[in-house]
Amino acid sequence: MPLDREEKSKLRDMVSLANKSNVDDAIAAVEAARANLPEDDKDYARLTGWLEDLSHVAGGKVIGRTGDPGSQPDGMA
Repeated sequence: MPLDREEKSKLRDMVSLANKSNVDDAIAAVEAARANLPEDDKDYARLTGWLEDLSHVAGGKVIGRTGDPGSQPDGMA
């Protein structure tokens, strides 16, 4: 069963606002939501992409508006 609109919106906000101090909580929330979905569900694929983005945030990279991993922030190269 796909995610309901409210839950998806809450997760999207968490992912969008993720930074080094809260990325672990965002990853845990997305993983928990994805665990309840079948692998062929479109929301499963969406959440998998969000987890990839969050892994870049956890590594200190800045994600651009297109979702592509950016460069390291100044001073972190």
